[in-house]
Amino acid sequence: MIGQPTIRTVIAALSTLSFGLAITNTYWAYHLLTTLGASPTAFEVIMGVGGAGSLAGALLAARISVRIGVGPTIIIGFAVSPVAQVPLLLAGPGRGWQIALAATLAVQLFWATASGVSQRSLRQILCDPRFQGRMQAASTTVTAGSRPLAAATAGALTLLLDVRAVLAVGALLQVVPVVLLVASPVQALRDMPAPPDSPAVPPAREGAS
Repeated sequence: MIGQPTIRTVIAALSTLSFGLAITNTYWAYHLLTTLGASPTAFEVIMGVGGAGSLAGALLAARISVRIGVGPTIIIGFAVSPVAQVPLLLAGPGRGWQIALAATLAVQLFWATASGVSQRSLRQILCDPRFQGRMQAASTTVTAGSRPLAAATAGALTLLLDVRAVLAVGALLQVVPVVLLVASPVQALRDMPAPPDSPAVPPAREGAS
């Protein structure tokens, strides 16, 4: 897995994005409900619209990757994430901004889901079947495992910065995985690659349980 450059780069990008998103998400709801004055109902509507965007991304992921290519689909999904934080950083109280944030979240989750489908499929194709479990376990560990550290980092940053500035730090960190992917073989991918050759698994012996 470590020796496969595409898998290595994608997992590194995922872990960095997860860290940046976790910093942002630590104060995302707090910022909406306090500084921006969103009501609980408005917050639920924003989340619901975002969920609809994610569903649409899942349904259209295959068509998108065929239309624009696997690599671009993955990179756009990562690139939309930091851009989607800009309205949050600029937003003020009011329904207009709430509508804008709902639409932004829907677009972000649409592309995040479409990108996620493509990058998981790519990793599964490139990884030797014997190491699929290890590859997924490593990916989950470095992505999900970074979130508690990111939340602690966000809390520490609020000792020095205000909440909006901490959100900006999280957004800036989300640019790093985009750079990693653009500089990698992922950006040149248009179709899913052929699976690598792997040693044939010997057939089971007769009578083996």
